[in-house]
Amino acid sequence: MDKPEKNTEYVELNHEFFDRFEDKDVNFKFHFKRPGTPQVNRVQKTALKNAGQAFRNLIMETIKPDEKSDLKTALDDYPGLASTFGGALMASCGFGDLGN
Repeated sequence: MDKPEKNTEYVELNHEFFDRFEDKDVNFKFHFKRPGTPQVNRVQKTALKNAGQAFRNLIMETIKPDEKSDLKTALDDYPGLASTFGGALMASCGFGDLGN
């Protein structure tokens, strides 16, 4: 008997900042699913070589499918979004600073 398909829930992540070069506030909202163990392992393996690309791959794999083209466009203008959203996804898997 087949296992029932797991419901994939997407959560909204929002990032707002001021673009000094364009002199405007910028806000991005995208929906991501929780990264799986293989995705997290890939980030850990590749981040030391190219962190930006590792996080970009992670967010492109976990973005809600109908938002993928909007995310690609946003990354063309603001490549730092990959690390911002990728870091937030990794934090949801337990990565972060202890601060002790």
